[in-house]
Amino acid sequence: MSTLGIDDKNDDSSMNGNSGTSPMKILGICGGIGSGKSTACQLMVNKLGCAGLIDADRLAHAVYEPGSLALQEIIDEFGTDILLDNDDVNNNEDDDSERKRMIDRKKLGAIVFKDANAMSKLEQIVWPHVRTKIEEGIHDITLQHRQPKPPAKGDISDDDNGEQNNNTCSSTKDIIIVEAAILLETDWHDLMDGLWVVQSSEDVAKSRLIQNRGMTEEEALLRIRAQQKRKGIVVANGGDGEVAGLRESIENGIVTAIITNDGSLEDLELALKETLADPTSFKMRKKEEKDSTG
Repeated sequence: MSTLGIDDKNDDSSMNGNSGTSPMKILGICGGIGSGKSTACQLMVNKLGCAGLIDADRLAHAVYEPGSLALQEIIDEFGTDILLDNDDVNNNEDDDSERKRMIDRKKLGAIVFKDANAMSKLEQIVWPHVRTKIEEGIHDITLQHRQPKPPAKGDISDDDNGEQNNNTCSSTKDIIIVEAAILLETDWHDLMDGLWVVQSSEDVAKSRLIQNRGMTEEEALLRIRAQQKRKGIVVANGGDGEVAGLRESIENGIVTAIITNDGSLEDLELALKETLADPTSFKMRKKEEKDSTG
């Protein structure tokens, strides 16, 4: 049964986020702060021709917006003290504008970041709504993909560079990227045809945060180490891709590839291109290979 309480998928659909009805493949990308997962996603869409990108972190922000379905659930759980201060609320009780029902993220954060139980309750409220938005995004991109686009006169290829694309799924243009840091901690795996973890060593991640985000070394290390309790966040010091909890996800077929991003942008692009072309980097391909070998 899914997070939304839907359990009408057949066995094959658990390996395909579109239940076999769409030509699109759904590729989940996760990784910790400084790993370069966002850069990897942008490269796959802008340079390697994937169909589109769904940023789950941005969708999560929308869950807190006035008028959202999750807003009242969050208020019911954490109380009205988490709302933004607004003098108009006190001065005009008849004012029912959505403006006065905005969550103060700092107040909410102060509660959940120091209380694991509170964080778990917030996740139980927010994650199902984010999943719904991911499914809507997949649907929208799939519809756009299905719109007939007759080639311009003289065109001989679908690719902008005029070359035939031989990557997996017949074309990278058949792949939708879903970026979400917490993919390994949700039950969204059934939406994905592949799930890749982008990892970097602590030293490399720290350097990126200092150079790109202006953090001090202390701030960078605090942020990185705060995330190390989450699954699949940073590569082990030896660079072998082994992280606590990740080996089990690989053996269970949840994680289908690891991208180690300790080098240059060109190195990352090459690694992504090679992994996209590898059939075993997608769950459906893994299942087909197992069936063919008996």
